[in-house]
Amino acid sequence: MKSKLEETKFLKFLADTWPPKEIIKFGSWTIRTSDGAGKRASAISLDGIWEESSFKELKTLLQKMNKSEIFLIYQSDSLIEKELEKLNYQIFDQSFIFEIAVEELIKNKPPPVSMFSIWPPLQIQRELWGSNGIGEQRQAVMNRVIQSKTSILGRWKDNPVASAFVAKSGDVAFLHALVVDKNFRQQGVGKALMQHAGQWAYSHNCKKLMVVTTAANTAANNLYTSLEFQLVNKYHYRIPKANI
Repeated sequence: MKSKLEETKFLKFLADTWPPKEIIKFGSWTIRTSDGAGKRASAISLDGIWEESSFKELKTLLQKMNKSEIFLIYQSDSLIEKELEKLNYQIFDQSFIFEIAVEELIKNKPPPVSMFSIWPPLQIQRELWGSNGIGEQRQAVMNRVIQSKTSILGRWKDNPVASAFVAKSGDVAFLHALVVDKNFRQQGVGKALMQHAGQWAYSHNCKKLMVVTTAANTAANNLYTSLEFQLVNKYHYRIPKANI
């Protein structure tokens, strides 16, 4: 694995390109709320040192808020990881962070008239997302982004078959919500879309393109490694066992 991406930088990239509806600072804790927009925009992270008393106060607040306990664990050797393990919080969605230099990604171009940068997304893109588990709440996350952003529509054999979202944070472009119609997978659609994302990133003065995927998503992992993305870190979530 390449030199590790610092946690503070990663969380800044997420805040800029996949922002929660609200961020609440509670002592050393950062609480994200997003009304059903998934763990990435709803997780809780610890910004300082683990303290049992602070954790108990946090749990009380979460109960009052009626908010689920979803903890983002960036360093598997951290104290919060060990303490949540003792409390029987289970690992969920082990995830990989990949990056590639934009200049490397755009050495090869996608087929002409196959990929299009569009904002706001077309209805067909919203339907593609919706049928692949990215519903209205997650799509609302895209609308909240105030940085430079775009959606990408992929057309293949005259069919709209893929969609993704890309946004900028500093000199990094971050791609989220990549979906390809199940009838058009294993045909090079994902590769072409990523190359187009690289072109968008280049035109917006980004040096790197980053993505996140779960360890279980073998198709996405295979795509990124085939394009020579580098694994720069891992993270996972911890949630109460009863919630799994």
